[in-house]
Amino acid sequence: MQVRPTRLLTEVVEEVRQILINEHGWTQERFDACRRNADSTGYDYPTGTHFEDIKNLWIDYQVQRDVIIKHVIQIMEYYDKQLHGTASGCVVEGEEQRKLYDGQQRTVAAGLLGYTQVPCTMVFTKDASFPSYAFEMLNDKSVARLGPGDLHRNKLVRYGLGNREPKIVMAYKMQQQFDKAEVDLVDKGTRKTMSTDDKSMWFFSHFKYAEKGIEADKSGKVLHEVLDAITANYPDDEEINQDLYIGLLELNRLDEFDLLPKGWMSDVLNTVAKAYPRSTLFESTGKTSSLFKKQCQIQVAHVSPGRSWSAPHMMANFLREVFMIKGGTFELPTHGPGAGLNIESNPAQELMI
Repeated sequence: MQVRPTRLLTEVVEEVRQILINEHGWTQERFDACRRNADSTGYDYPTGTHFEDIKNLWIDYQVQRDVIIKHVIQIMEYYDKQLHGTASGCVVEGEEQRKLYDGQQRTVAAGLLGYTQVPCTMVFTKDASFPSYAFEMLNDKSVARLGPGDLHRNKLVRYGLGNREPKIVMAYKMQQQFDKAEVDLVDKGTRKTMSTDDKSMWFFSHFKYAEKGIEADKSGKVLHEVLDAITANYPDDEEINQDLYIGLLELNRLDEFDLLPKGWMSDVLNTVAKAYPRSTLFESTGKTSSLFKKQCQIQVAHVSPGRSWSAPHMMANFLREVFMIKGGTFELPTHGPGAGLNIESNPAQELMI
């Protein structure tokens, strides 16, 4: 799990300034024009506003999401003191840092415009997990909803601070399995911004499916076996294939009496890889997609035109039938009569088997 630092707000402001200059073509003249526009209205901040010096404020990125550059630009270009809602922060007893948990984007924008003080309210608390709790409550049901990665990271913060609610413990157990398998559990956007030193060889971006993995076995053993099987047999594919992941989880669910042999997941993928040595399809557009999903959809449309898509059901059957065609040495569970995709008896012409 990537450790995210607590940073001085002024450092963040300067970093964003360089991004705007180097990647978005901003000049000092443009910053100055935005500042003149902001000062030209003749109006000030709402009466009774409390101000904090920007140089004294910190951003805890274990709690906060990353700066959204597009949002900061919009705020700067239309900055209005009357609409600068009060940012919220807290001071935890025993600490000196004044950490913001709400209002990062508008505060960074104000700093870029040259304002040295911003409207702010401070909570003084003994609860070290308060910033994480407050950030989630203020953002999860707002217009700009938190992403699954933001919510997951906040759960890990709360676990580290002693919270043992079931959903918090589940998130921690889930993260443990990804760490053991050396797979980054991050959304694709975050993965792109990570430095090479911080990246693991593989990543998985679907948090809902990750949760299904830990729900299948709260000890985390099943989730870890799925990740290990995929990384061992598809080591050159940076992103863990979601369809392989779903198919293995469904086959595990069908194995209600634990009849499958030890290490069966890796055996299945080792055999399936004889037909599909890569899990990713590189398209002419330069984008990638799941080869397994496309192949499975082709076969489903061939044998059952108009049939609705059910990823767990169909991927489990697809893996089972390819496994047997390529010499699988043990039986995999099924959903019952009529559930098969008939790959051996009636394959679609486009199948790569």
